[in-house]
This record gives sequence, C-alpha cells and structure tokens, in this order.
Amino acid sequence: MATSKSRAGAAKLGAPLMVLSFLMVAGFIYWLSVTAEPTEVVVDDPEDVLENVVSFTAFSAGPDGYLGQVVSLEDITITSVLGYHSFWTNLVDANETAYLLHLSDSLVADTLVSVESDMMVTVTGTVSLMNDSVLDAWEAAGAFGADVHRSLAEFAENFIEVTLIQMPEPSEPGDADESGSDEGNGG
Repeated sequence: MATSKSRAGAAKLGAPLMVLSFLMVAGFIYWLSVTAEPTEVVVDDPEDVLENVVSFTAFSAGPDGYLGQVVSLEDITITSVLGYHSFWTNLVDANETAYLLHLSDSLVADTLVSVESDMMVTVTGTVSLMNDSVLDAWEAAGAFGADVHRSLAEFAENFIEVTLIQMPEPSEPGDADESGSDEGNGG
C-alpha cells in the first residue's frame, strides 16, 4: 500500500498541469500573432519580366550590335514558321529582311506555346551568332521537320534564342468585333 499513497499525490497534479499547458500554448500563439510579420505576396507582372526593351525599328537597324545581349521586342509579327522550334519575322528595313527567332528548350517543353503565321508576339531572348554547331544542336533536338530543311536556317547570320514569349490573348466568342456586325441592331 505504500506505493498507492505515493501515486495519489501525482494524480492530484494532473488537472493543474493540463490547465497550465493549455495556458502556455495559448500564450505562445498570442505571442506569435503579436510579433509575426505579415507575409508579402508578390504577383508576377508580365511587364516586369521584359528585359532591355528595344524598339523593333532600332533592332532592325543593326541586329549585329545586340550580339550577346538579352533584348525584348514588343509586338512583332510572325511571317512564317520554320520547323517545330523556330519562326521568321521581317525586320523593318528597306528590304524587309527575314530574321530568325528560335524557341529555347524550356519553351519547346511547354506544350502551350504554339506560334502561327501572322501572329503578333512579344519576345525576350539572347541575340546569338549562327554557326554549324548551333544548327547541329537544333537538328539533334528535332527542330526541323521532314519537310523543313536545315539549309533554310543557314541563311540567318544571327538569331534570337527566345526565353520568354507573350502570346496574344485569345478572344472570347461573345467579344464585340470591329467588323460592323451590329448593323441589324438598329444602328
């Protein structure tokens, strides 16, 4: 019976220790709410991502001057598609010289990136010099389809390796168009 008397004193402390632990947890949570700083959520703004924005006219005047630099070109028109990873645009010079843009591996892996002729896009990328090793790497990556030959890309002296492309917003079926289709509405 000596053991039961020693246990009786410990059992009487159970309820006060439980209340004390609840008070300590409540005090800790209160202290956290008073001293914690709010979390700041940063929203990625597409305009913040563009680097070294260059007017297309200035770029067209001398693309060689931008070799090795990251440039952003806004609202350029795709004139034709070259294979699966590249497309052409026309520079704003007297000859409307064709200029090659190539999608980076990360953009090619993104299945949502699909460019078409006459599409207007904004691109960011590095202006790079064209050489045989670049063409070999593109060919190994499957950039040229069966009907597209590597020789078409060989004409480019330099190109932009596109790391960011902003596509036009798809129009909703109910959006108003400017074709004058509301003529029958009394207007």
